[in-house]
Amino acid sequence: MHRFRSLIRWHRPGRDNPPHGHTVVRLHGDLDARNADATSRRLVRLIDTGVDVLEVDLADVQYLSPDGCAAFFAALRTARVRGGRLVITHASDHAQSVLHQIGLSRALSEQDG
Repeated sequence: MHRFRSLIRWHRPGRDNPPHGHTVVRLHGDLDARNADATSRRLVRLIDTGVDVLEVDLADVQYLSPDGCAAFFAALRTARVRGGRLVITHASDHAQSVLHQIGLSRALSEQDG
């Protein structure tokens, strides 16, 4: 696992190898207006490397604001342009509520349908 400052930690496969082209990024701490732009740039850069599926694990995100979700919209837009997918996993009840309120849950499900 590589660290990307304090917010993003990269998960590089060990025993639990995801399929080729599938990359997992684990976010930690708070995701809000203060760090949404930096997070967005990092996610977009990762997608630009050619990942087919970018999985964003929110298990360790303590707080997600609607402003923080902007990072996911930019990543989703980039993934779609490149023919890839963005998947968000392990969101807390609060995070799921925010994702739903701003329409990201719907946007994510539309990419699968």
